[in-house]
Amino acid sequence: MASPVAKALAVGAAFFGGLQAGVTANRALVQMPAWERLGVISWANFARAENHGLGSAFYPAVGLAAVAFPIALVIVFRRDKTREQLRGLPVYLAAASVVVWASITRAVLVPAMFHLRDLADNVNALEPIFSTVVQWSAVNDVLHVIAFGLNLWALIVVFSGSNAKARLTPLAQGPDKLG
Repeated sequence: MASPVAKALAVGAAFFGGLQAGVTANRALVQMPAWERLGVISWANFARAENHGLGSAFYPAVGLAAVAFPIALVIVFRRDKTREQLRGLPVYLAAASVVVWASITRAVLVPAMFHLRDLADNVNALEPIFSTVVQWSAVNDVLHVIAFGLNLWALIVVFSGSNAKARLTPLAQGPDKLG
């Protein structure tokens, strides 16, 4: 049986992974197609405004939590002496997927958005940044959704318990031993 800490971390990973996937779905399915129609200057102005105030705290906080919970779950899961190795697959895959999308975010998307702040409304300067953001966001969008699915799978594994032998033991003893 998983520890209460592992269960709390699995819930946190699923919750923040779902929030991250929801924000991603909104951006991928609604916002980016709209910005492609409106043009890069409109997108740049919105992106600059979006990343001030609440947006400057909300997006990093959700992203950090969506990374921290699965990684913390791996650490707790690894220390659990009762765990079954094969049942850890979704825990490890979820953590790996968040590390990959977090790396892409930090290496490509964050620098592009910081560079955006310094540019004027020059279409020629904004086009390559917009193109980079669209392409790498699409990769991250897929990874966010995959990570969310893996976090849900990990949540099921953590809450399902790992002591299948104990549940089968009374049946293995025969019906006369069941009481």
